[in-house]
Amino acid sequence: MVLLFGWSLAGLAQNAILEGQAVNATNKEPLAFATIRVLESTAGATTDSAGFFRIELAPGLYNLEASYVGFHSLILHEVSLRTGKPVFKEFFLDPNTVELQIVEVRAEAFRRTGESPLALQSITLHELERMPGATIDVSRFLRTLPGVSPRTSFGYNLIVRGGASNENRFYLDGIEIPVITHFTVQGTSGGPNGILNVRMLQRAELHSGAFPAGRPNALSSVLEIYQREGRKDRVGGNFTLGATDYGFLVEGPIGKKSNFMLSARESYSQHMFKAIGIPVLPFYSDVQFKNVIRFDPKNELTLTGIGGYDKYTLNLEAEATESLLYNTGYIPEGKQLFYAAGAVYKHYLANSFYTLVLSRNSFFNRAEKYLGNTSLPEDRVFEFKSGETETKLRLEHRVFRSQWEFNYGIGGEYDQVDIDNYSIFTFRDGSNDTISYVSGLNFYRYGAFGSAQRSFGAGRGTLFAGLRADGASYNSQMQNPLQQLSPRLALSWKAAEKWLLNASAGVYYQLPPYLLMGFEQDGQLVNRDQLRYIRSSQAGAGVEHTTSQGYQVKLEGFYKNYAHYPFLLLDSISYANANANYVLIGNQPVDASSEGRAYGLEFQVKQKLTQRYYWMLNYSFVVSQFEDRDGSFAPSSWDNRHFGTVAVGKTFGKSWQLGLRWSFSGGNPYTPYDLALSSQRAIWDLNQRGLPDYSRLNEERLPFFHQLDFRVDKQFNFRKWSLQLYLDIQNAYSSPIALLPYLTVERDAENNPIVDPQDSGRYLVKTISSDTGRVLPSLGILIDL
Repeated sequence: MVLLFGWSLAGLAQNAILEGQAVNATNKEPLAFATIRVLESTAGATTDSAGFFRIELAPGLYNLEASYVGFHSLILHEVSLRTGKPVFKEFFLDPNTVELQIVEVRAEAFRRTGESPLALQSITLHELERMPGATIDVSRFLRTLPGVSPRTSFGYNLIVRGGASNENRFYLDGIEIPVITHFTVQGTSGGPNGILNVRMLQRAELHSGAFPAGRPNALSSVLEIYQREGRKDRVGGNFTLGATDYGFLVEGPIGKKSNFMLSARESYSQHMFKAIGIPVLPFYSDVQFKNVIRFDPKNELTLTGIGGYDKYTLNLEAEATESLLYNTGYIPEGKQLFYAAGAVYKHYLANSFYTLVLSRNSFFNRAEKYLGNTSLPEDRVFEFKSGETETKLRLEHRVFRSQWEFNYGIGGEYDQVDIDNYSIFTFRDGSNDTISYVSGLNFYRYGAFGSAQRSFGAGRGTLFAGLRADGASYNSQMQNPLQQLSPRLALSWKAAEKWLLNASAGVYYQLPPYLLMGFEQDGQLVNRDQLRYIRSSQAGAGVEHTTSQGYQVKLEGFYKNYAHYPFLLLDSISYANANANYVLIGNQPVDASSEGRAYGLEFQVKQKLTQRYYWMLNYSFVVSQFEDRDGSFAPSSWDNRHFGTVAVGKTFGKSWQLGLRWSFSGGNPYTPYDLALSSQRAIWDLNQRGLPDYSRLNEERLPFFHQLDFRVDKQFNFRKWSLQLYLDIQNAYSSPIALLPYLTVERDAENNPIVDPQDSGRYLVKTISSDTGRVLPSLGILIDL
């Protein structure tokens, strides 16, 4: 490291290259002679007859503005330039269609639409790359946003506005992908490591409400992820050594009309975890691909794909601590394989464009558990194999007519679900039983939508109305799309200069999880006649103040009502409250009787890069409740109530950056253990962990959580390559992070459970803390060639 800092500056490059194009957002016509400005400097350029421009600048972080007569200006904030390769940026400028309307200066970082005037967070590449504690991971960055819980009591569930972790949907360049993280528990979303290579991304958008009509089957969030294109001048790439993995990216042109990117990564963290005695050793790898083909200025085809492989084994060679014995006693070993691939074709007309999407995604899961981790057939207590595959086709048409914008489309998909399940489980009365079945489920889904929006009041207001209908051939309750009509309305009004009032309302539907749909007993799909589409009626309102200098203040309130949620009949809890067990949740008979609600307020202040500083502050108050076994509303497992984030960053001379982030959250509710049931020898010998007492659903609550992260970045720019180093330290002041306590058994010197001397049918049990308070440092290296 000392040698790096001591290198002669004679080899450093003087300039980085910024290239790009300005186009009409409605038809992608190039905007000739548009003005491109580098804000807070005198640099700039004018586009040529094809809308292209080129600027040479010193490496660093810049804000860019594009303007053109008759169009709203657009600012791209925090564009990072380095040597080694040009950075290409496209400016999609919206025409000013309203007579006498003042031309606005809009920022992509504060983007909103008529359909989603609120509950929309735009995420820039710089934020993804440099947020302290996120370690260049999209899934971790999401936890810094308003309405997204920064931490949950179990696992890595992605919780948005109090909804369960199965209510989120993800899209990569318009194709749906099943997961965004490795080691996702089947039937949920979220995991410890992201699958997306951030160096391939351009930006992202998180919808936490007012979901686009063209994005069905979501109740809590829709994440739209947009990849950049591969470089067009020559073949190049980069090498990355991150906090838990290493990888490479290759990119370049394929002739004059096409370009590509290919990324591959593999973990090395399993070796570190083994050395420090972590109970579970995770291995993962992933690949990501994108190819863009432009046949002509009006027709383009994007081919994209992503896939991953996960394997988790138990660290049986580590020191036999109470915590390790507890975790290795019940956690299974397993593998996961997932992929998504698709083609997106776009055809542009004078005032509209068509989008045709064909895609396929799959998620395969296998796990097994043996008593004493022996791998002997007679000790098998759990073996699970499943596959979920979706093949999708979607056609959309977006039309622009003066002050009107129309969007309509149709879609269909073919779903295949295969489950092979053997498990021995415990009933609430203390008896053990066995489930063993193999099921295959195939059905179709179909849907259509249409929407219209219009500006009024000389451009001060925008009104949106949309309707969607969905159906599935799974059962008679789902077949008729008219039973799943999804209307939605949105209104935005410019109350004063730079001040907006926004409101939205809608009804949304989501299919129940495949594990519930495919559950079988005696050769019959026992849940087929019980399940319905889950329905959520939602409303929101807010006020927003935004300036062209990159400053924004937002206050939003929301209310969500749930109906027809699956209710687990064996556990007597709503599926929304089901905690993950590293494999799956909800593998039992259900009905559609559960109801729930979530409501809250979100406050956010954000300042994009100005005078070398950028910062943000947000606070959320969220209440999440679902019915218990008696039909009364009780706090859900995701009822944090209070949480927020403060983050600040500063750029220094010679390509240094420093960032700090402080996060806090109220504790999650949790259900106490059933001590009488869990301590029974037959029950403990099978389960190897405490069983919750669902008659006391979520009566306890974990303590308040807070954490400080900081990060330092240094970039070295050479003539044909660049080097970036970063040091990221999570939980810098070693704050205790409370997790669910463990209920375990007292053990003798040989680590055998001790029988209760007062009751020979029971073990002596005790509760031990599972809190963590580790400082987690990581060093990263990124080399661009």
